[in-house]
Amino acid sequence: MKKTVRNVSIALIIVAAIAFLVVPKILSEKNKTTGDGRQGQQDQTIAVDAYVVKPQNLDNEIATVGTIVANEEVEIRSELPRKITGIYFKEGAFVPKGKILFKLDDSDLLAQLRKLELDEQLQMKQAEREQQLLEKGLFTSEEYDIRQTNIEKIRADIEIIKISIDKTDITAPFSGITGFRNVSDGSFVNNTVVLTTIKDIRKVKVDFSIPEKYVSEFSKGQQITFKVEGYEDEFKGTVVSFDPQLNENTRSIVLRALADNSGSKLLPGSFVKVNLQLSEISDALMIPTEAVVPQQKGQSVFVITNGVAIQKDIEIGNRTEKEVIITSGINQGDTVITTNILRLKNNSKVKVANIF
Repeated sequence: MKKTVRNVSIALIIVAAIAFLVVPKILSEKNKTTGDGRQGQQDQTIAVDAYVVKPQNLDNEIATVGTIVANEEVEIRSELPRKITGIYFKEGAFVPKGKILFKLDDSDLLAQLRKLELDEQLQMKQAEREQQLLEKGLFTSEEYDIRQTNIEKIRADIEIIKISIDKTDITAPFSGITGFRNVSDGSFVNNTVVLTTIKDIRKVKVDFSIPEKYVSEFSKGQQITFKVEGYEDEFKGTVVSFDPQLNENTRSIVLRALADNSGSKLLPGSFVKVNLQLSEISDALMIPTEAVVPQQKGQSVFVITNGVAIQKDIEIGNRTEKEVIITSGINQGDTVITTNILRLKNNSKVKVANIF
């Protein structure tokens, strides 16, 4: 038993000695390998595509969104509280200016008019007789003046009744397309009831907003182009007015353009994508949008200098669909990196695969 314990002890001593000699060497080799890996990673060259910054002329254009509005629009109401006795239009149809849309009951007004006209005739006959008596000195001028005043009052009442009778013919104030009819023949209506609507869409208005910084760059008469969902066509319009008040929340100003709609493709309420042409920008430094690196405070790009990527802060201006104007931070002739951006850090070694 003692011999066995002694043999085990000797074996453990031998193993410990081997471990003492071998393990440090293994760890040393491992650390050396790891260090070489890290060094290799630092020295790794990343293949990238690049773009040489060069000046170019740019059509300065604002891309925004807007809404189509009818050129003219009105709610048709009755000025008088009366019953409808006739409807003379079809929903969604074109009606010319002055066309009768609704007829209101005017029977009592016609009766009042007839009574006043008879009163006028009677008063005029009386005035003729009194004038003859006045000429003979048998009638006073004061009484004759009272008669003439009564005649004028009757005539004024006749005019009032005629105006009311005219209002029983509810007509189209301008040419346009009628909306839905909201009442039926026989309905009693007043000025709170919307009978129908009329919209003039032979021309349409396009309302859209632009940022405050562009306020000095637009003027009346400028051309816009816009597109509407459902049509591949590009439509054109002309700026005709603007709201003189800036929106305090968005710091933008609303512009209004007028566009031809003879084809009736443009409907009020439609969402539109608008492009407003401003002055041309000469010698603009533009780079592909994919070269721009967003940061917490602004943007940056990687510029190739002596085979390494140097990160530079930039300021940007207007954008196009694929490019952005750089207003500061880089110069003409700089080479900016456009691919493998996420693998780069400052002073990374790079190799240009393609240059544009």
